[in-house]
Formats: sequence, structure tokens, C-alpha cells
Amino acid sequence: MKTNFSGILTLLLALIVQITFAQEKTISGTVSDDSGLPLPGATVLVKGTTTGTSTDFDGKYSIATEQGSTLVFSFVGYTSQEIVIGVSNTINISMKEDAETLEEVVVTALGISREKKSLGYAVQEVSSEELNKSQQTDVISSLSGRVSGVQLNSSTNMGGSKRIVIRGASSFFGENQPLIVLDGLPLDNSNFNSDATQEGNGGYDYGNTLNDINPNDIESMTVLKGTAAALYGSRAANGVIIINTKKGKAGTDSFSINMSSSVNMESVYLMPDLQNKYGGGAIIDDEDGGVDGFEVANINGSDYKVVQYGVDESWGPRYNPNISVLHWDAFSEDYPADYLMPILWVAPKHGVRDFFETGVSTVNSVSLTRTTENAGLRFGYTNTKTSGTIPNSEMLKNNLTLSGNMKLMDKLSLSSSMNYVRTSAKGRPLIGYPASNQNFGTPLGQTLFQWTQRQIDYERSKNYLNSDGTQRSWNRNAWDDPTPHYSDNHHWVAYESYSDDERDRFFGNFGLNYEITEGLVLGSRVSGDIYTFYNRERVAVGSQATSFYYESVRNNYEYNFETTLNYDKQINDQFHINVLAGANKNKQRLHLNRGQTSGGLVVARLYNLLNSAGNVLINDNTTQKNINSVFGSLGIGFNDMLFLDLTARNDWSSTLPEKHNSYFYPSASLSFLFSEPLEVSWLNYGKIRAGWANIAKDTDPYNVISTYQFNTDGTFQGTPRIFSPEDLLNSNLKPERTETWEIGIETKFLNNRIGLDLTYFNNITTDQIIPLEVSKATGYNGKFINAGEITNNGIEITLQIAPIRTEDFSWDIGINYTKINNEVKEIVEGIDAMDLGSAPFDGVTLRASVGKPYGELWGYDFLYDDDGNKVVGSNGYWSRTANLVPLGSITPDYNMGIRNSFSYKNFDLSFLFDIQKGGKFYSVSHMWGHYAGTWGTYCRCK
Repeated sequence: MKTNFSGILTLLLALIVQITFAQEKTISGTVSDDSGLPLPGATVLVKGTTTGTSTDFDGKYSIATEQGSTLVFSFVGYTSQEIVIGVSNTINISMKEDAETLEEVVVTALGISREKKSLGYAVQEVSSEELNKSQQTDVISSLSGRVSGVQLNSSTNMGGSKRIVIRGASSFFGENQPLIVLDGLPLDNSNFNSDATQEGNGGYDYGNTLNDINPNDIESMTVLKGTAAALYGSRAANGVIIINTKKGKAGTDSFSINMSSSVNMESVYLMPDLQNKYGGGAIIDDEDGGVDGFEVANINGSDYKVVQYGVDESWGPRYNPNISVLHWDAFSEDYPADYLMPILWVAPKHGVRDFFETGVSTVNSVSLTRTTENAGLRFGYTNTKTSGTIPNSEMLKNNLTLSGNMKLMDKLSLSSSMNYVRTSAKGRPLIGYPASNQNFGTPLGQTLFQWTQRQIDYERSKNYLNSDGTQRSWNRNAWDDPTPHYSDNHHWVAYESYSDDERDRFFGNFGLNYEITEGLVLGSRVSGDIYTFYNRERVAVGSQATSFYYESVRNNYEYNFETTLNYDKQINDQFHINVLAGANKNKQRLHLNRGQTSGGLVVARLYNLLNSAGNVLINDNTTQKNINSVFGSLGIGFNDMLFLDLTARNDWSSTLPEKHNSYFYPSASLSFLFSEPLEVSWLNYGKIRAGWANIAKDTDPYNVISTYQFNTDGTFQGTPRIFSPEDLLNSNLKPERTETWEIGIETKFLNNRIGLDLTYFNNITTDQIIPLEVSKATGYNGKFINAGEITNNGIEITLQIAPIRTEDFSWDIGINYTKINNEVKEIVEGIDAMDLGSAPFDGVTLRASVGKPYGELWGYDFLYDDDGNKVVGSNGYWSRTANLVPLGSITPDYNMGIRNSFSYKNFDLSFLFDIQKGGKFYSVSHMWGHYAGTWGTYCRCK
């Protein structure tokens, strides 16, 4: 019985195994696109399980599964397919491209969304996903290396200035930066730095107002160049950057909360190559009473070697560990451990790099989004807190955003966004090299890298105060005279003579749209940008410079009132038409009130204008500007592959004379999708395009009719002094004109693995508004005229490559390249060169010369012999040229960005190389650092 049971059990198990193996089967096949090309890396997954595989290079796959199960085939950019397993062991799949992926939509002029394939001009978009990869605390830095044709120069100062130029500088003295538009609102992007600060003289870098925008609120950024920007008016002559913020989009019933936190740390990376062999001061020869090169001082009956503290250079004795001297901090009885204590004459343990701190920036953001079928609402709050690399420097920024949209009636809808931001900063560094007539203390860069003594220990210099509140300066007059000779203690500058500021800003818009009939929409929108900027600067009592206090308040507003009528209609199977007509009224006003003390401060650490020892100097200034505009556009599409766009705009500006204040500018563009009729299997997308535009630009207020100004140096015997402008104004002034055209080609091929966008452009700017210098005998410094011509032409290349794409892993490469040829064609008849600015001490001059690139640096150069060697004069110094000669242009040879992005499931890794080749610059630190013996390799030139 037992044997029979065992036999039956064996037969039963064999039957089960046979049935099991009969149900399992191996499915194989090929996955290709609809043209028959294989899709390597496509994912094949058994639905409801974790069993899956990927296709090989030839698109082939093999997977074990059961009859009746379902296989899911998926590939990036293609519509997924599900196949139920039947009796066949071979399943070949032809996948179709996802229509939503193919129809790429971008935001263009006036906030109009267009299919990118229909555009006849170059446009690039950066998504929020791309922006958030680097977690920048400001918006403009996010574009670095990501967009062709864009050159970005950024200050490394906390909250510092950013300068962005699209397709090269086109104006001698006018604004060369693009217009910034956020959710249809033109934003003010003022830079509060004075001309002296921008030329390298003393001042504080207060940054741009664009720093107020919160990167966490951005959904996308679109860069419009050349003909693409014509519809925006005169301020778009240098291009447009369109910023779209995140919104709650009506259509579904949902509620979501998003929270994010990030921490960024920074430290000083690049510094000049400072020498570490010689200390500060000067060498005292033996015949002059010196010992080992030092002065000998008898203090309290004992002889000590002392440094030449009053000399702010490093031509002192060579370091020697066998020599001990009294350093600058050995003379205050408030610090008994240091008092009259000689220290070894060696390189400091804590050098210049140790003066700087690790900067930390924390960003905490939260947003709430609520949507229904007919309404959407989003609220966002972001707190950004930064401690800078300079001691006692910090910045706090709070952003509040509220946006919403609602369908009020069947044909009436509204949309609105409101933004409030408060930014406060303390301890922005004093930069540049102040002139003798500028009321500033000691710039840190000057005393860290130029005029300094190399033996200073920056840990010990933290003890910068005596018990009575007076300063302990390393640059004291002498061992027995603690008065600062040239420079203050570095920490005194950071903690006592600092600046602080705050800005409150509100910007937003409110709009209504009414659909009159199908395809015909009437829109109206009002938008405003209002801010108050309050900044204070101080030089503490006890500083080397005269104590001083300055404060200013800027109140700025801009309002735009706009109405549009838009008709968008698919006429038939072949023709699509879009017609737009609109009008805009722009109002701008800036009120600046500033005051400063004179003759010093009466009470230490009391920073109020009424604490002035002399008369308070006050300046009160108001500027206003209005622009009225009408505009229109016509877009025609044929067979969804040929597109024509025409635009026109006319502005009336209050800053131009009445007979020239109306200026008209048109544009035209054409694009053709050559991939449609070709139907080539390896070509997914191909387009050629061409565009042309003529754009005009007005001038600043009050350059046409003379207006009186108050003398800011104070009154004369109690009576205010009024004077007329120092420049002769021009009642016949005309707007600047820029004519631009471009051609380009866009392609995507090999299953969208490779994408290429190539553009050639040419810009010609004429009728430049120039303040031409005239003879002082006329009673004026210069006069405003229309003259000059600058050309910019070049190429832009954008290359996208996807070497690997699977369901879980992808590798994407993005390359942007820009090469711009800039030339000054003409200035004024009889004038071949014009100075645009100069560096401190007239080290170099920035000049525009006919036949040369805009922005050449002119200065003295070394003399060279026939073999290229520098010539040494009879005095032992390098010889130099007798006159100024061209040293090179500030314009780079090319700009390039290379980005690599890797994604594996929920993990992302990306890195970016931002490259600029060429472009000359002049360094005052380099000049004085060598002169003062601070830098490593030195020379003195006469």
C-alpha cells in the first residue's frame, strides 16, 4: 500500500511539473519605430510584476512569461503599448511617437503660446526641472551655459550684479541688456551701482532688482532673440527673457502641498598668487641704525626690533625663523598676552584666505495648490538666508506669491498673480579703488591683495578694538602712534564701516479674457511693478578716512495697461490663421532722495544725517517716462508645415522730441518643415527658418529739453544753487535703430537621439544716441547727437545628444556654442575713436574705434625687440610705448556651455561647464599688487 501511494505521488508531481513547464514560454521579437528602425533600450515588462528586460542595440528582446499574461512595451518619447500573450512565441512591436512630445510648445511675445515648429526665429526655453538642478539663489545665474547667444557676467559678491547680453553689445552708451518679462509684466532690472563703481572706482555692489525673483516659483524661461522680440517694443531691441511662473491650472479637482529645502555652501576658490618670502614695511640698513633690516626701538628701557608699520607694502626683510620682532598688535595693554611680546618673523599661520568665512545659503520653500474644474489657486512662500564669505555679511530674502485663474462665466475668465518680496542685506563688501574725492573707507580687496603687509595673521587681527572703542590697525603710523596711516584693520572695516540695505517690492497683474465668438478673444490686463529701495553707507569714527554717513531712498513704479484682440482659427484642412491687434500704455516714475554728512560725524556710532559736523548735503530727483503703443501680428500656417508671421508696432515716447517721438518697426519670419514632404525614416524633424526685423529704441528722460538741477554740494550763504545740464541737449534727437535678420535650421534624427539647432544672425545698429565731447569754450562738456554704427554677426549652435535612454536610466548631453563678430563701422564724421570709460589711475581706457570690435582696451605696453623679448631701459626698468596702444577687446572669442545629465530612477546627477574663450580685462589689483611687493612675481615699470 505504501509503495502504491509513493508511485501515485510521483506521477502526480511529474504531472504538476509538466503542466507548469507547459504554461511557461519564452517570448522574443523586435521593437522598432513606425519607420522600421530598431529602438535600442526599449523596456519590456510583464504587467503586474517586476520581471522585465530591455532591447539590445538591434531592438531585439527575449523574456520568459506565461500565456495569458500582458507585456508592456515602453520607450521615452513613444506611446506605450500592451500586448496579451497568445500562442505565438514571437511578438514584433512597432511603436509610434507620442504626439504630445512632438508638439513642443513655447511661450513667445506677449505671452502667446506657440508650437515651436511654427516659429521663424531662434528661441530657447529652459524648464523648471533644468533650473532647479543647480539650486541657484537668483534667476539669471540659472541661464549660464544653457542658452546659445547669451553672455552672462556675474559678480561673486553676495547678492551681486549680473549682466546679461544677447548677441553682443549694440549700443555705445545705451542699455545693452534684454527686457525681462514675468507673466506678461515687464520688470525693472535696475542696477543701483554708480558709474564710478562700474568703472572700478570705489562703491558697493547692490546687485540687480532681478535678484528679487524666486527661482522656486519659475515654471520656464524663454529667451527671444532678434526678430522674436520685435513685438515687445523699444525696450526689446536687445532681446527678451520671458519668465513664466508656476500656477494652479484649472481642469481637475486636486490639492497638493510641495515643500523643499536646500543648503548651498561656498568658499573662496581663486586668489592671486601672493608671495610668502618677505614681510611688510621697508628694510632699514645697518648704517641707518637697523638690525637685521628692522628699526630698533627702546620701549620701557628695553630694545625691540619693530616693523615699519606705516608702510603699506611688503618690501620688508626676508622671513627668518631666528628673528623675533614686535608685530602691530604688541602695543595695547588691553591685550596683556600680546603686549610687548616679540613674535617670530615668519609667514603667518593664518593668511589672507583665513580672513574669509564659509558662505552658507539655505533655501526653504513651501507651496499649496488647489484646483477645481473651473478654478486654480497657488500660494508659495520661500525663505532664503545667506551668510557671506566676508565676516559680518548676511542677506535675508522672503518671497510671497499668490496666483490664480477662474472661469467666471461660460466665455469670461480671469487670471491674476501677486508677488511680494522683501530683501535685506548687511555687510556688502566695498569694492574697487576709491578716488580721493569719494567718501569711502578702506576697500577689503585693496588691503588684502594690494597695499598690505604679508606677515599679518588674520586670526589675531580679529582683535580690532581697544577697550575704549578705538581701532587697532596693522597700518599704524609708528610703534608709538596707533593712528591708521593708510588702511584700517580688515575686521574694523567689516564690523564698523559697513553698508546695509533693504528693498520692499510688489509686482503682479490682473487680466480678463472674453471669448466673443469661437476663436475671437478680447483680453485686457493691468500690471504693476513697485519697489522701495533704502540703503545706508557709513565710515566709523576712528577710521583712517573722515567719518561719514550716507542714505538714499528710491521709490520706483511702472504700470502697464494693455488690451488685445486675438483671432485664432483653423480655416480648413490646409490653412490656419492667427491675427492679433492691441494697444499698451506704459508709465514709469523714479523718485530718488539721498543725503550725506560732511565734515565728519559728531557722535561715534550714531548714524543719522543730523549727526553731521557740517552741512547735510541733499539731492532730490524725480524722473518720469511714458510710452504709448499700438501693435499687431498676422500668422498664417499652410498644411502644418509652412508658416508665415508678420508683426508691426508703433511707439510714442515722451523722452523724444515731438516731431520724432513716433517710431514704427515691423518684422517678418518664415519657417518650413522640410521633414514633412521628405518622409525620411531617420529624420524625425527638420525645419528651415528666416526672419527680419527693424527695431527702434528711445533714450533716457530729459535728454531733449534742458531742465534745471539743484547743486548737491549745498547752498551758497543759505540759498540753494541751481544749474543747467553740463551736456547740450538735442531737440532733434531721433530713436536708435537696429536692423536684424537671421536664418537657421533645426533637426532631430535617429529617434530624436540627436537634435541640432544652427543659426546665423546679423544685427546693424545705427543712429546711436551719443553724448559727444565738445570744447569747454562752448560752456558744455558734450552734446547729444545721432551718429555711429555697430554691427554684430555670428553663429549659434545648440546640440542635444541622448546616448542612452532606457526606462530607468538616461544620459543626455547639451552643448551651446556662440561666436560673435563685433565691429564699430562708424562713429561721427571726422572721428575715428571715442572713449567710453577709463580704469582708476587711467591704467587703461575703454574705447570704441572704427574698424575694431566694440570695447577695446587701450593702454601702455612693453617695448619688445625683434625676437619678442621685453626691452630694458638704461634705468634698469622695462621700457614702455610712448603712447597708448590697443591691448585687446573685452569681447570673448566664443562662449560655450557643455551640460551632462544622468538620471537613474529617482536619482539625478548633472554637471555643467560654462566656457568663455578670450576677452581681455584690466586688473588694478594686479598693478598695485606687483608694485607693493604683495604678489608672487613682481616687476616695476616706468
